[in-house]
Amino acid sequence: MSTLMDCIDRIPEKLKDIEMNKKITFSSLLEYMREIKEVKEIVFVASGTSYNSAFTAKNFIENQCGFKVSLCYPNIFLNYTDKLNSDALYVMISQTGTTKLVFECLKKVKALGYKNCAITGYPDSPISKEADASIDMGCGHEEYMYRTIGYSSTVATIYMMSISLAEIYGHITSEDKEKYLEDFRKLFSSLKDIKDISLKWYKDNKFSLMKRDRMILTGTNDLWPVAQEGDIKFMEMVPMMTNSFELEEFIHGPQNCFNDNIIFFVSFRKTEDFEKARSIADFLKKEIGFCAMVGDSALDGRDLSFNPQSQYFSSLEYVTVMQVLAYSLAEDHGRDLKRGVNSQITKYITKTI
Repeated sequence: MSTLMDCIDRIPEKLKDIEMNKKITFSSLLEYMREIKEVKEIVFVASGTSYNSAFTAKNFIENQCGFKVSLCYPNIFLNYTDKLNSDALYVMISQTGTTKLVFECLKKVKALGYKNCAITGYPDSPISKEADASIDMGCGHEEYMYRTIGYSSTVATIYMMSISLAEIYGHITSEDKEKYLEDFRKLFSSLKDIKDISLKWYKDNKFSLMKRDRMILTGTNDLWPVAQEGDIKFMEMVPMMTNSFELEEFIHGPQNCFNDNIIFFVSFRKTEDFEKARSIADFLKKEIGFCAMVGDSALDGRDLSFNPQSQYFSSLEYVTVMQVLAYSLAEDHGRDLKRGVNSQITKYITKTI
């Protein structure tokens, strides 16, 4: 029987397939978009891991691909958003392709005659069929509801989609495109190394992690949505109470609840708010309890240090750490990840079509 770790092991190959098959994957979208003179904004409608995936790619899409990016949860978009942008492409994300509110959001956009596409794991799903253009997120069948392949493949698919759109609208040159793709290909080999480093770190720190029952994660820029995805993974897989904050916000109100029952992960890059991240971690280690910095350098033996290979897409390297640690901690807590927790909720509310 395969384990969730087997799913994590499949991610590099999935990323490779997404990059290699991009012409086929985005053919219907690009044909659809070539008839449209201008797209000024990409609006992602998604929840949970799908929302985090779009949020992770936001910085790259805006700064390298030249599109404004907005994100919206389906319930907010459907029930509380009245003014839509006719110059936007609305991208509906659902790994199953059957998320009820995402489907209703898609119908709302289509009724207005606005540009839309769907990213799902199943091309024959209701959401894929309803959308004007459909994109396969490239995850294949994922045996576990706690999406690891789904997150990484969705992020990768959004990156590739954005590069393709930027090229047809003249936002980037062919040289730019090849530079980004070459950088993306560095992930294919680096993720296994990061998995091994994470497993060793977990073994060395297992006792400290097992004795605590809460967790707070933080990061900035695209490492903030990575922290949010780690938050979800630890919460639903271990399970344990977790939360995540942007690096600056983390030291305001949240610091009033800091105590030694909490595990703290501070994700960082040396080029982004490093002094602030280091000072926060120093405070947590000396005054509160268990804290580990996660990134491209280490202050002491407690930190989880690795060498990201990608310049533009290292968020997928950082999230590997969180996926591996969440799985390892869940295993040592005796969780059966084939079974959901509180699955009787489906008696009270329907989430799928």
